[in-house]
Amino acid sequence: MLKKSLFTTLLLLMSAASVGAQSLDEPLNDSGSQAEVVNTFDDWVVRCGPADPDSFGAEELCEMYQQVSEEESRQTVLEIVIGYPPGENELVALMNLPLGIRLPPGGQLRVEDRDPVEFPIQICIASGCRADLILDEETIQAMRSGIEAAVVIADPQGRGVALPLSLRGFSAALNELQGL
Repeated sequence: MLKKSLFTTLLLLMSAASVGAQSLDEPLNDSGSQAEVVNTFDDWVVRCGPADPDSFGAEELCEMYQQVSEEESRQTVLEIVIGYPPGENELVALMNLPLGIRLPPGGQLRVEDRDPVEFPIQICIASGCRADLILDEETIQAMRSGIEAAVVIADPQGRGVALPLSLRGFSAALNELQGL
């Protein structure tokens, strides 16, 4: 779970995470500002844009983003935004998960054959259920060297469902994000 001091700064990233349901050319906030794709690295996009005016003094927000869709229906099943909250040096992953999942077990991030990292699911709103996870150095290194990962959630019957997360381009996207 996130430290309290990080929770308020995550509001900025959360507002950016909700952009995932929109196209990359749509506003990052209500002021009409546009997210600009800085670069694309295989399955990851790095994008930046003006932060929401209520974002605790941050002027610009840059983040890594990936959207995962179900193959047949093309329905989005996972959106992940990774970035640094303003004034913080811990990398945070924010996930938008599908509605209708079982909440009590929370979720897991599984990277390759490493032990899973568990996280709580904080809230469900009309666009999906939200979860966040501070990425420790060990997890970051595993993601940098890995090829695939999965976000595991529970279906309504409590069975684990693995949502695939590609790590192709993760390291290059993170390098770009850290250089901005």
